[in-house]
Amino acid sequence: RERMDDKKLAEVLEVFLTVQVSKELPRQGFLYSGFKINEADSVAAHSYNVAMFAYIMATELKKSGWNINPDKTLKIAMMHDIGESITGDIGTYAKELARDRFDKVEKDAVKLLIRNLSAKEKLMKYFREYQKLSSIEAQVVKFVDTLDAFVQAFNTPSANMDDVKSSVAYISKKKIKNPKLFALFNIATRLIDERKVTLYKGHVMGNTETQEKL
Repeated sequence: RERMDDKKLAEVLEVFLTVQVSKELPRQGFLYSGFKINEADSVAAHSYNVAMFAYIMATELKKSGWNINPDKTLKIAMMHDIGESITGDIGTYAKELARDRFDKVEKDAVKLLIRNLSAKEKLMKYFREYQKLSSIEAQVVKFVDTLDAFVQAFNTPSANMDDVKSSVAYISKKKIKNPKLFALFNIATRLIDERKVTLYKGHVMGNTETQEKL
């Protein structure tokens, strides 16, 4: 049987339409660091960057000898903020005030959202793994999640970078529990902050030797 019935299609589309909301949700933590409403990226934009770079990062770590599963990392990254399409984005400090109570609210929101999906148990497992940060894959997602916030602020003139750096240092120290990964995170933020690495700006242009190799 190859046809998906209308009921199942409707159940899948319910998730699709709900997640669309994340396109319009600004990331609340940025507003407390001096961002204007049009400067804070959306939950959806953030989630795309995290998913893409977490997979790239995990792949490169695996190639460097780390015991990590890039495919699992990608799945955790895709699920890491999905609950916010129902709960909205809650800033880090508000989450700290709520302690573990918000984790339960977000978990319940995700369970409700994916209740009719055939892969709900697997998807829930990836989401809960991110909440617990119980694996190297989940910690890589947290690495990228935190780095994405740092870079967004770094590229926004109105951001209070002292405040952002303080928040990022607090989150990374508390959440990135693997010592080697934590050290790597600090190197990454330093390289960006000192402008020793930047976005691609046509680096090979005018470099005949590089172009020939390509």
